Amino acid sequence: MGNYLIKVVWFLPCLLGGCYAFAVQLYVGDENDFIIYQGLNPTTNIANSTNSLIINALPSNKITFVPASYPRALKAMRTSEEAVCIANKVKNKSRLNEFLFSLPVSIYLSRRLYQHATEQPLSEFIFTEEGEIKSLPELFDLHTDALIVFTPTMSYGPFFDKQFANIARENKVYRVGSNPYDDMYNLFRSKRADFLLGYPAEVYRRLQEEQVAYREYHVANAPRYIIGYWMCNNNESSKAFLALFNSLMVQIYKQASFYDAHLQWLPKTSQKQTNAYLDELIRLLTPAEN
Repeated sequence: MGNYLIKVVWFLPCLLGGCYAFAVQLYVGDENDFIIYQGLNPTTNIANSTNSLIINALPSNKITFVPASYPRALKAMRTSEEAVCIANKVKNKSRLNEFLFSLPVSIYLSRRLYQHATEQPLSEFIFTEEGEIKSLPELFDLHTDALIVFTPTMSYGPFFDKQFANIARENKVYRVGSNPYDDMYNLFRSKRADFLLGYPAEVYRRLQEEQVAYREYHVANAPRYIIGYWMCNNNESSKAFLALFNSLMVQIYKQASFYDAHLQWLPKTSQKQTNAYLDELIRLLTPAEN
């Protein structure tokens, strides 16, 4: 892997009145994303489409792409004095206590629970009056032998992290690999797991490629959408990098390509809802223009 590394020193002239010199290392745990971020393959989903926008907006050849697992990335973030970041991370309490976060980069409709359509429908006792799953722990209290795909190195956001913590280990099929989203989906697709908690955009992409049918369930009280950020170590180099990063993101929010990077991967039934969420998010993040 060593020959992929490009050592770079970034001289950022007089950002916000000061001058900084630092190297920015982006640790990438997904093999497909690693290739895409270098411009060698076209984008394939919301995450790498939106992250490519900001990567391309940064001064050329100023990021070191490092292929590495999430645990290795965390180790680097905790020990390096240089700016080290990971893309497409959600905020949770433990991460906020330790790391810095960028402005939002990606927005996803909240994860939904998927089940093979060929399997027995769920017990009616697991649903609210609105037809939503009451909670994941209650689901597995009723379906005690069922399995759900789970990646322990991934945060599903505070809401779902808390629910996963209350699901017995025996109901989880653990998956940790270099392509976590693909690995989890393929495990579910092969019926080695009964359920997948996935993003609608990811599952929709799969349904364009193969003839399969799933039931889709909303989980009660889940957030409307999930936001992906760049997460960086907490030092002066990262602070300087994020100042530039965030100023560029504000400009990207104003571009049609930012909307396209999200909407092109969604079915038409989800595009209007996501477009409204993007409008809401950008309105909150960008100052009103005179």
